[in-house]
Amino acid sequence: MKPPILLTMRIKRIDIAASTALFVYAASMVITPICLLEMAKEFSFSYTGGGALGGVKNFLILASLLISGFIAAKITKRLAVGTGMVIVGITLIGAGLATSYEFVMICMIIMGIGCGLIEALTNPLIHDAHPEESNRYLNYVNAFFSIGVVFTVIIAGFLLTFDISWRTIFIMTGILTLTSALLFLPKDDAIQESGSSVHFKNWLLCLKQPIFWILATAIFFGGAAEAAFTFWSASYIQVHFSAMASAGGIGTALFALAMAIGRMTTGKITKNHHADRWLLLGVSLLGLIVSLGIYTTPSINIFYLMLFLSGFAVAPYWPTIQSVSTTFVKGDPTLLFILLSCFGIPGIGIATWVMGYIGDMSSLNRALIVIPISYMMVILSCILLLLVTRAKKKQ
Repeated sequence: MKPPILLTMRIKRIDIAASTALFVYAASMVITPICLLEMAKEFSFSYTGGGALGGVKNFLILASLLISGFIAAKITKRLAVGTGMVIVGITLIGAGLATSYEFVMICMIIMGIGCGLIEALTNPLIHDAHPEESNRYLNYVNAFFSIGVVFTVIIAGFLLTFDISWRTIFIMTGILTLTSALLFLPKDDAIQESGSSVHFKNWLLCLKQPIFWILATAIFFGGAAEAAFTFWSASYIQVHFSAMASAGGIGTALFALAMAIGRMTTGKITKNHHADRWLLLGVSLLGLIVSLGIYTTPSINIFYLMLFLSGFAVAPYWPTIQSVSTTFVKGDPTLLFILLSCFGIPGIGIATWVMGYIGDMSSLNRALIVIPISYMMVILSCILLLLVTRAKKKQ
């Protein structure tokens, strides 16, 4: 009888710190959509304004990604991630104390800088700690992002239902994030950080390779599909099914729970990056089939089922695409992870804004068209990846 998979893993202190970072990072990402309707009532903004809160933060995440490699070279990835968590914690508390929509927007802009450091450098840290089995550990650690979403949306949803202010939820999340940053203070001499210096000539090396652009397209639309559910499902459930905030929280939690299960399952079954290409294609086909049925869901319970299956479909995208890049693209792993995130984050930001805009112009139901389009683009990218890598193998 084989021992449980977790007992065969060599868990290091940095794995625990990184898992915690992704947990609170997830909380900072979903707390706004969960509280969105309550914030809109207080500050009188539209769906487009709500989408802009998520969109502007994600574009600042992109800006932070572009300089994260240079920051890591100066203070190490470990301290850069910890610094990012401090920025996120302070701005969450600031947003909770905001007196206007404009002040919340400023907090989101600054928060994006901290989120960018966490996004850019947490996965490279895990790759440095486990270079031989990166996809396995990346999927397990990234599962805590989804677990963070589950806990946040359930707790925040029920707190809102019991008339706890959205401000209190923001402040509590900020304090938790600041406390968690302390985990990144101890130094781990056993980890040799890659990408200690990120030069522009290395950027050009990556950008010149066609496979990089295939993976960049996949992560862009994979991020769009994930964001469409994470940011808008709670509001959609409340508006479309006339449900309470707690019902919206349950829906987002089911999506995130499926993501966590999917990532842990991927971490268990993954064997090599050549097999992972087929895995990405398979889950994308599942996601497309499910997303095409979302428009006709007659009840909230069936919509919950659709959310769960969709969460399982998008689960492997981010960690697996980044991990696969180290096999098929020439370049420093840290730089590859950062560059791919530079494409994934705009996918998240554009999807949240576009869906908000369509929601204002028509309805949130019609805004769901973003999801099947995203899945179709990921499927096309996966097919191209299979064809190009197979052709290179024959050469």
